[in-house]
Amino acid sequence: MKYCYECGRITAGVPRYCQFCGRTYDVKLCPRRHENPRFAEVCSQCGSRELSTPQPKVSFLWKVMEFLARVIVGAFIVYVLLSFVYGMVTTPRTGDALMALGILLCALLVLWTMLPDCFKGLVRRSLGKGGRRDDR
Repeated sequence: MKYCYECGRITAGVPRYCQFCGRTYDVKLCPRRHENPRFAEVCSQCGSRELSTPQPKVSFLWKVMEFLARVIVGAFIVYVLLSFVYGMVTTPRTGDALMALGILLCALLVLWTMLPDCFKGLVRRSLGKGGRRDDR
């Protein structure tokens, strides 16, 4: 997965360009899809001058801060999940809590299946999973 610093969206897999804004990731591509460095003016293999526009260059410090933010958020989520599981295990009414959790998850699944596709796409896009794929 790659994050586009131009449009702020994530493209799944190992893409060469952003599926949403069309910017390439740290390289320039010619119409024949030859990879060239971001500072190239002409394709090194076919000589084409029609090169793609790469996403904006991001500093090393920003990438480190982004990595640390992901680690901190991930650690917080793991902490919340572990504390929830620990609380369920240590309470004497664990069976009731598990049954309530199961009913809640089933209700959420039923509600999700009843939503129109446009709302499902909106939720997926807001979570960064992309609702619609544009082939460019």
